[in-house]
Amino acid sequence: WYQRRVRVSSGINAEYGEYDRLPLSPEGIKRWATEVKQTPGLKFANMPFVVDGDVLVSQSLAVLRYLGRKYKLMPTAEADIVRCEMIEQELSDLKSRMNSTCYDPFMGIPGMREGSEKGVFDHDYLKGQLTDRLTERVAMIDEWLSGSGGFCVGSEVTYVDFLVYEFLDHLKRFIPEPFEGKANIEAFAARMGALKGIKEYQESDLYKAGQYINGPMAKWHGKE
Repeated sequence: WYQRRVRVSSGINAEYGEYDRLPLSPEGIKRWATEVKQTPGLKFANMPFVVDGDVLVSQSLAVLRYLGRKYKLMPTAEADIVRCEMIEQELSDLKSRMNSTCYDPFMGIPGMREGSEKGVFDHDYLKGQLTDRLTERVAMIDEWLSGSGGFCVGSEVTYVDFLVYEFLDHLKRFIPEPFEGKANIEAFAARMGALKGIKEYQESDLYKAGQYINGPMAKWHGKE
C-alpha cells in the first residue's frame, strides 16, 4: 500500500531490486482482493509480500527476516540474535498497541465487513494508555541504544534496525512527547536516515507528498 513506511525494502531495493505499491484507494483495494491476493502459492496473503523465484513470503516480520537472511543482514552471534529478537518484539508490541488505539474494531468497512451496533471505541482513552506506556518504554529504548555501538547490535546494520527505525518513527509522529530529549533515539534515527536507499527515498517527491502510516479509515492515519 501507499503508506509512509520505511521497511527494510526501502534500504535494500535501491541496490538489489524493485518493489511495487498499491494505492490506498477503492481501485487499489479491488486490485488487491481480485488480483494480487490471488497470487498462486501465496499463503496467508497480506501486505507486504515477496515473490523471489520459487519463494513466496507473506506477513511483515517473515518478509523482513527473509530479506535479512537473503542480504546478510542477520546477526550470527547468539548474544546479538537475542538482542535483535528482544527489541523486535518490544517494538512490535508497541506498534500493535498503536494499531489498537487507532483502528476502531467495531467500524464497518464497505466491501470488507459490517460494523457493530453495540461496540464502543474510545480512541482518547486508549491514546492516554499508550502515552503512559510509551513514557516508560521509550526511555528504556533510549538507554538500550546508548550502548549499542551505533545500530541495534553494533556498528553494522541488521534487519531489526529497519523495523526499529520505522516503528519508532510511527510512534513519535502519533505521540511525540515521550520522545523529547531522547538523544540516543535521535542519533540512531539520523544514522538510519543517512543510509543509501532510505536517504534517496526521503528526498523523493513521493515521500514529501506525505503517505499514510495507518489506513485512511483509522482514527489517526498520519497523512499530513
